[in-house]
Amino acid sequence: MRIAAIRLLLPAVLLMAGCQPDASPVEVSDGATSASDAEAPDADAEDDVVVSTNEPFWQARFERGAIVLSGLDEAGRLFPDVRSSMTADGLRLDASDATGSIVVIVRRMRCEDNMSGARFPMTGLLTIDGRGPLRGCARPASMPPPTRPDEAGESPASTAMPARFLGHWEASAEACGSDGSELVLHIEPEVLRFYESTVTPVTVRTPDVDTVLLEGRYEGEGDTWNETRTLTLDGPDVLLVEDTIGNVTRRVRCDA
Repeated sequence: MRIAAIRLLLPAVLLMAGCQPDASPVEVSDGATSASDAEAPDADAEDDVVVSTNEPFWQARFERGAIVLSGLDEAGRLFPDVRSSMTADGLRLDASDATGSIVVIVRRMRCEDNMSGARFPMTGLLTIDGRGPLRGCARPASMPPPTRPDEAGESPASTAMPARFLGHWEASAEACGSDGSELVLHIEPEVLRFYESTVTPVTVRTPDVDTVLLEGRYEGEGDTWNETRTLTLDGPDVLLVEDTIGNVTRRVRCDA
């Protein structure tokens, strides 16, 4: 059984095949061919997907209308009856068996494995028997696990934001003309200014021209902490920012 909805999802994300089950948050790894060098499989022929997470280590493989879950104490747990539905930014799969349930969410957000640094074309979330969501990375089942950036011979990460991302971003065009909203974001080459915090980039990776995998040092309200986020341009004037648990915030560009 083929799920037609996935054909609508994958064409946009298979333009770059460059990650492995390691690209779990901007995140999971593995593989023999560089994501940047590997050619993505034909989207029309691709109906299947693999989602992998780290700590805990899980892998959910959706093929032929069924989900097979592996990891921890599970060795090929089968969910044969899968229900699919489209979401605002991807696909949701729901299934159950005699002992519990699984929810698989695939998003059109590129992902980097948080252990290996391998880069994947999609982000995944798993909820297993009510536990989750667990954030990970996703790839078409026919795509080989991506390699680590150093193994692929890619250039080292930068500490400066790319020019395409610089500027003033807001929740809406209306907010651009007001005193600003709580979603205000000013991006400069070496600092990002949110409503109540500032971020100094520690590493800035760009798996493609429209995606930044940002590890930053945050300061706000007397606290400091490190956090990883994925910034994706959806066209020149829309910015999607995803946090480590899969929440995505949409902003629009205010500068002309």
